[in-house]
Amino acid sequence: MNPPLVVTFGGDALATPERIAAAARRVALRRRSQPVVAVASARRGITDHLLGLVEQVRDAVPSPGAPLPDALAASDRAVASGELVAAALLAVALGQLGLRAVVLDAREAGLHTTGDAGGASLTTLRPARLERLLARGLTPVVTGFQGWHRGRLTTLGRGGSDITAVALAGALGADGCELVKDPGALHTADPRLVADARPIERATHRFVTEIALAGARVIHHLAARRAEHDGVRLRFTSLHGDGEPATDVGRAMMDDARMYAVVLGAGHRGLLPAAGDPPEVATVSLVTAAGGGETPRAAAAAAFEAAGTGALVLRTAHRPHAVGFLVPAAEGSRLLRTLHAVAAGVLPPAALDERVHACHG
Repeated sequence: MNPPLVVTFGGDALATPERIAAAARRVALRRRSQPVVAVASARRGITDHLLGLVEQVRDAVPSPGAPLPDALAASDRAVASGELVAAALLAVALGQLGLRAVVLDAREAGLHTTGDAGGASLTTLRPARLERLLARGLTPVVTGFQGWHRGRLTTLGRGGSDITAVALAGALGADGCELVKDPGALHTADPRLVADARPIERATHRFVTEIALAGARVIHHLAARRAEHDGVRLRFTSLHGDGEPATDVGRAMMDDARMYAVVLGAGHRGLLPAAGDPPEVATVSLVTAAGGGETPRAAAAAAFEAAGTGALVLRTAHRPHAVGFLVPAAEGSRLLRTLHAVAAGVLPPAALDERVHACHG
């Protein structure tokens, strides 16, 4: 049997019946060349809705103390029901295409975790049942975001379906893990915030881990780290037009000093809080593939530009592949566009050097 491919569908990719049908057709297309394991996230908005219901019930029945362990376990099960529904609907669509699909929850898929309600960590993967189903020519559809601990369901925290998919790909020796999301390919910035952001065709694991740590909502940072550690090949594809544009990620990808991404992340993102910080802050980070001199050079110019626009940069943090600027949350989008313009080379090289010199001098 050829190595399987793990394909995970984010909430946007399963948001409507039409998108569920498109997801099923994509799985069917991938199955022409190799076995496929599908991982389903809850449909867009469902997890927030379920979390809201849990809080409404808690508010309606005031408790004199902290929630009991059994109540926390019940909350996890309620919130995790969104993935079960999404996986079942995807399996229905696959059946309509003539493909035999089997829905597996975390216990059935062999995903064992710690017992932390709402934020469990995967500990042991036992994918024997998945392997048997694949050997029989069936398509497993696994609920993302979930684990199993001592007879009860646990959840992995927001974005946990990415962790499920990458972990399964590693445990199964998969050919790779395809993440179907909107907009799909990694970009030099969030294209919803920066109109001239460009797609990135190839990237290294380290680059993806860095942008995830900076707050890019393209992959859970623990999934990125796991893929880097286990050498799982990733492919980010769009839910539109069967995946184009796309980004391929792997160990063999060459670092390119010109590759960069500018990320707007909520909160401090590696910067320690201080007494004088505003109630809501954001961190705008410039991440480069190769690190070295290009990151501080462009960042210094961006800081100079930000000062010229009146943006309040509270403080900065430097890592080998990234520099982060902490600003009041309301100023994050403006600094994002400024920093992206500098990194993209909008300023001529000579002018850029002059601005960097002025910023340091």
